[in-house]
Amino acid sequence: MENPYDMAIIGGGAAGLSAAVFACRAAAARGMTEGKLSVLVLEKGARVGRKLLATGNGTCNLANTEAAPERYHGRNAAFVAPALQRLPAGEVCRFFSSLGVECVTRENGRVYPRCLQAGAVLDCLRLEMQANGVEERCGTPVTALRQRGGGFELLTGGGDLCRARRVLVCTGGAASPSLGGSSDGYALLGGLGHSRSALFPTIVQVRTDPSLVKAVRGIRVDARVSFQLDGRELAAERGELLFTEYGLSGPVVMQISRCVGEWERKKQGRLTAVLDLLPDLDREETTALLIRRRRLKGRTLEQYLTGFVNKRLGQTLLRAAGLGPLSLPAEILTDGELAQLAARLKGWELAVTGTQGFAGAQATAGGVSTAEFDPYTLQSRLAPGLYAAGEVLDIDGDCGGFNLHWAWASACLAAEAMTAAQ
Repeated sequence: MENPYDMAIIGGGAAGLSAAVFACRAAAARGMTEGKLSVLVLEKGARVGRKLLATGNGTCNLANTEAAPERYHGRNAAFVAPALQRLPAGEVCRFFSSLGVECVTRENGRVYPRCLQAGAVLDCLRLEMQANGVEERCGTPVTALRQRGGGFELLTGGGDLCRARRVLVCTGGAASPSLGGSSDGYALLGGLGHSRSALFPTIVQVRTDPSLVKAVRGIRVDARVSFQLDGRELAAERGELLFTEYGLSGPVVMQISRCVGEWERKKQGRLTAVLDLLPDLDREETTALLIRRRRLKGRTLEQYLTGFVNKRLGQTLLRAAGLGPLSLPAEILTDGELAQLAARLKGWELAVTGTQGFAGAQATAGGVSTAEFDPYTLQSRLAPGLYAAGEVLDIDGDCGGFNLHWAWASACLAAEAMTAAQ
């Protein structure tokens, strides 16, 4: 059996890779000579950072200037406060600038690499790891984790056994299994006595009755979307909505989809998506505009909304309002029928059937109980020397860079605490 590493990091994602860099820098700041801190990163996949490469559709939304506990969720969202205080958005930018990745802040406080390349972020992290002598092993799943003699033994899928004085688990969550998401970390921590809450997908596409949306699939509109449970609004947001063959997607849906994932797990009550397709107009203004359009010469119902909303979307809404056939002249529409159409434009209600599941999700809601970890060090309260960071814990953030921000911040806090304990 090889000599023990000072630190073994399980998971080669955003949290794991940055933790390795933070640990080496913390060691240097404490006066440790080069090579004194031995760090091993174990990744089950063929390469590290696969999910990182996909973030922001490859542009890598690194952080958010508005990161605060109220933008996070879990049984105790306040748990994130010490980590965010240690690494606010400005510090995230300085960290990546020191790696060679220059950052810019765009709309809604979203921080991106100036080059808009997730691949560059990954490359710079790996280059810094290599410069500091961090050992990286891919294709090496950890199947068991045991406390032994003041440290830990890690059994890998190949039957090898390695030892470490301290271990950081940052295996991510169950979301995006095609990019490496799994339940491995929950099992490893569970083997050392840790518990977890129920898991469900978040930042995910939403399924509705496909017969109502298949005719408009591929159309993008600016809309206000709300999810309502038995008529009570759970969440609402305005932004870009994308109609798909299965239901609804786009940033506005992904941002508020957490309540849908939670409802899907319980399936209590009737959940609907209510779409305001003209968010800049009230219902009276919409009705007045529709009445004025009735005077357009020679228009059939098929052509009536052309130039006002997307043509296919308009035709679908006319059918949904019970107006037709579409070959009829638009001038026959009554004020009452136009008020009915205005109601559809301002509040098209679609029955929600669920989400696209973990396969389509960008993040996992739920996870290992934060009550079992110290929020100032991220060390386990049950197994001294064991730490956890990132999505494996019962913390998930809003869409917009909040989850990556939590990955860097929690990794920083854990790595510095582990290094101080050497």
